[in-house]
Amino acid sequence: MAKKLKAGDVIHGYRITKVFGPGMMAISYAAQAPTGQKVFFKQYKSPAPTVVWYKGFVGYQRELSARVLGGKAAHFAVRQLDAFEEQWGGRCYFQAYEFVENGADLQQVLDEEREGHRRTGRAPTSDAVVWAQHVTWAKVLLAGIAALHGSNIVHADLKPANAYLIKDPTIGSGYQLKLIDMDFSLLADRRAPWHGFQGYVGTDNYRSPEHLVRGGIPVPASDIFTCGLMLYELLAGQHPYWSDDPGEYARRVQAYEAKPPALVGSMPVPAGNAEVSAILHRCLSPDPTVRPSAEELRAVLSGRNRKPAAPMPALASASPAPAASPARKPLISEGIELQGGDGRSLRIRVRTELGKVLMRQFGPDAEFWDNRQCVIERGPAGQWMLAPVGPTANETLVNGRALTAPRSLNQGDVLAVGREAKGVAKLPLTLRAGG
Repeated sequence: MAKKLKAGDVIHGYRITKVFGPGMMAISYAAQAPTGQKVFFKQYKSPAPTVVWYKGFVGYQRELSARVLGGKAAHFAVRQLDAFEEQWGGRCYFQAYEFVENGADLQQVLDEEREGHRRTGRAPTSDAVVWAQHVTWAKVLLAGIAALHGSNIVHADLKPANAYLIKDPTIGSGYQLKLIDMDFSLLADRRAPWHGFQGYVGTDNYRSPEHLVRGGIPVPASDIFTCGLMLYELLAGQHPYWSDDPGEYARRVQAYEAKPPALVGSMPVPAGNAEVSAILHRCLSPDPTVRPSAEELRAVLSGRNRKPAAPMPALASASPAPAASPARKPLISEGIELQGGDGRSLRIRVRTELGKVLMRQFGPDAEFWDNRQCVIERGPAGQWMLAPVGPTANETLVNGRALTAPRSLNQGDVLAVGREAKGVAKLPLTLRAGG
């Protein structure tokens, strides 16, 4: 069994100088490299070399590092410097990263601001200088996320503590951003080797809807959701869903309880508060196809969208789920009707769990449904939503695509069960507004 290193230990030429402490997956240290460079050093508890997905994890880390170093993400993401396997009481996997210092993470900065303004009773962002800093940090954050997504990388655990800010007067923004804690980030075009063996990394109060659904996989749009939470904190002065109860947080997220935020300052021209507020609200949609891309969000924050503004384009990078056809309108009504091909229909006006028993009225293909297949309900804004309820024998399909996260529905959408990969759809039902 691997044992913990201590200050003064030397392994693979790296001398440990400080022990930061164990995390869920790894033990973290400060170390001095053989070159004398200070590095952030990680000793992995999981995966151990005996784990079935260990070899895949090592290759995945190699590709993740190559993508960071080979693109614009190298300017914003912490870089891997070395990776190796070594004996230390047992076989262990180690990685060395560049050490970020002379700054503070966004969580530390926000906590210090709140403490500094506690006695005055004013929100930190009510100060003009602080507001200007927050706008700058928002833009820098989105530049980093856009670079990451441009390299087909999903951070998957964004939160203020993982955004490290370093003052740098030599660049226009005045700050360098380093996105840290990326060893369990995802390649957007390649399934993680731990899929099916353990869940995806996330943090309480910063999980996306895709994190909250069993079997859901974080995608670039998941980062946008978390960016939206962080931008609410920076520009509106509050987290819209914060709760000490993870279950309550999940309920608020899936119910889309957030309102378009009232910004606590004026966005610098040519950006406009109304456009920024609207797009931040879109970031928090339970439907990943509605969320903007990082580039679209950057454009709105800077005002570049005003020449002219495009109305909520569908984004290929946002999610595997397809955007609704432009001809379809959001399904906003008091009730909803599920129509079968033979004219039979089912009217729904309240939250309803759809399953085999309810679907039998449409015919024998109802046997392909699970007893608990999915949930349909009306959101706070009046639009009907569909959400998976857990693992099922057959996929829930909307317009032929598998439902992996809550999504809003549109007039004319087709609900079925089957297998997306095989093109099999059983018992298709068309969704219409109904009394």
